[in-house]
Amino acid sequence: MLVACAGSSTDQGASTGVSTMASPVTSARPTASVQVAVPPPPLQTGAKPVRFDPCVSVGDDLVTRTGFDPATRERYTAESVSSVLTEIGCQFWRETLVDGEKYPTGLVSVTSSDLTLDDIRKNPGHSIFNSDPIGGRDTVLYRTPQSDNACSAAIKSSDGTFRVGLLVHPGPVAVPSACDQIRQVAETFSESLGTN
Repeated sequence: MLVACAGSSTDQGASTGVSTMASPVTSARPTASVQVAVPPPPLQTGAKPVRFDPCVSVGDDLVTRTGFDPATRERYTAESVSSVLTEIGCQFWRETLVDGEKYPTGLVSVTSSDLTLDDIRKNPGHSIFNSDPIGGRDTVLYRTPQSDNACSAAIKSSDGTFRVGLLVHPGPVAVPSACDQIRQVAETFSESLGTN
């Protein structure tokens, strides 16, 4: 699931100063350089918590390489912690300046989940269009028919899946479709997984 509206693009710079150190989550890349602090993920009470938190493990360098602004780092608006699904992570905005005004041209979410690739494959709401591995890991690229401007990549991880969701915004700036960009964006973000 990719949530498109997390507020206006003008309030993306607002971030909280809560340290991620309060989070019990560990990461495969504890040395990731992250300049915007975000609150810790929601408290998990399940028997097998999701340990990899992209909010602290996806460095600003990877965000910049994908064309998104690391200063817009914020908790994924659809984070979920329940007995059915745990999904934690962050999202980032891409904006372009046109005639002195900023226009959002994309939103990317990077999340870690206890869903398996089989859960993704068996979901009747997903239309899978590619299953080539990324970084030597099993991967599925998929779209949801009700979201024309969105595409996702689910990559196998030790928690279950590492998911990259991409939404492009139609507007005055022409950008390639989400499905045309998703593999390259997912390949870059998958570098954060290390040996996870």
